[in-house]
Amino acid sequence: MLGAVVAVLPPYDMGTELISNTPLATWLMFLPLSLAAVLIQTSAEEILFRGYIQQSLAARFRSPLIWIGVPSILFAAGHYAPGTAGSNAGLIALWSCMFGVLAADLTARAGTLGPAIALHFFNNIIALLFISLPDSLSSLALYVLPYDMSDTDVLRQWLLVDFAVMIVGWLAARLALRR
Repeated sequence: MLGAVVAVLPPYDMGTELISNTPLATWLMFLPLSLAAVLIQTSAEEILFRGYIQQSLAARFRSPLIWIGVPSILFAAGHYAPGTAGSNAGLIALWSCMFGVLAADLTARAGTLGPAIALHFFNNIIALLFISLPDSLSSLALYVLPYDMSDTDVLRQWLLVDFAVMIVGWLAARLALRR
């Protein structure tokens, strides 16, 4: 619901027209399979980083800096792609590290991977199935942006918007966990 609200708020397109990528009928036909694929992908990452690595470190070390920090840094390293992202690679890795910290926090507070998987799933649904960058992961997206990952100035604006959405999603999950 949060993603739908953000998608209709101006100026979410950051002043550029989105490019239609997949015809709506085709997109809807593949949507159930696409959702399942993204759920498998996000669940696998969360099981590895927040499930296995975070929980193993938490069992050995008291400090959250270790059992939250190490998996988050490893998650960021997996998203560091200077060949594709150019000078944005470090910023994308930093964004991924912050995402890892927020997902680790949700896992620690909930005692389960469910909230982290949901946050990751929500993020990847928006980035892979609704509005994607025109690269190798855009074939299932309904729309693509008119620039690629290496377009430094424009992508940095999008990362700020995406970061704000991520923080709001994390806060919503934290509020839900308090109930």
